[in-house]
Amino acid sequence: MTLREIYEAAVHMVCEEPDDDTSADYEDRAAYILPTFCGHCAASDARYRLAHGMTAVTPTSAAYMELTEAFPLSEVFVAPATYYLAAMLTVDENEELSERFFALYTDAVAAVEASLPASGETVADRYGLL
Repeated sequence: MTLREIYEAAVHMVCEEPDDDTSADYEDRAAYILPTFCGHCAASDARYRLAHGMTAVTPTSAAYMELTEAFPLSEVFVAPATYYLAAMLTVDENEELSERFFALYTDAVAAVEASLPASGETVADRYGLL
């Protein structure tokens, strides 16, 4: 899946057309917003990959990504990325709609996090109480 596909889905979600003149600035902004999302969710993606036996990837630290690039996170993060992008694209124009998309984003990321298995670690007895 490419970043462009996520961009087009987000633009359709806000009832715009990706190739329309009124949404021309959306594409420019998306190239900066999607790397921000990837940075926010990189740790969650690493935990998801570890829990599912997938190959680890180096998280991106880019501030800009071409929309022709492949989505760098696991497929489970496509929907949250779409919601996040829709929220950020509408934040200045329709605050209520943006808040709804942001709530969908946070719920989707929380669902991914909740699906991850817990990991146990030993506890160090630093105070000699155990």
